[in-house]
Amino acid sequence: MSKLNYQCSFNLEDCIKKLGLEERGKVQQFVTNEFMKNVQPFVPFDLAGKYDNPGRLIDSCHIEDGTDVVWSTPYARRLYYHPEYKFQGKGKSESDGPGRGAYWADRYMQNGGREEIEKGVRAEIRKLH
Repeated sequence: MSKLNYQCSFNLEDCIKKLGLEERGKVQQFVTNEFMKNVQPFVPFDLAGKYDNPGRLIDSCHIEDGTDVVWSTPYARRLYYHPEYKFQGKGKSESDGPGRGAYWADRYMQNGGREEIEKGVRAEIRKLH
């Protein structure tokens, strides 16, 4: 019986780069943009017009450092951590979401967001091959 000698060299950095998984890479950009777009139906919404309420959360969402989705109003943190507040948009009209309110990022991810983003990431990685 003969011995089989095999040597494998694997470069993790090359693999990460090839798949677009590096910070600010194609996959990160996809995840950040998809999250920002799809979380909106869960974010508290004020039906007042943009000019009547210039600090509303829907319009204050942006991406920082190419990776972070940020709501940049002074009251965003307070709204995020207080589910007892009464929010507009409980699914009664077209502009309403599937339950706007506190912990919107967590609730989006728990209500299909994780699976939606994961499916999109797989498709993005397939495109890179």
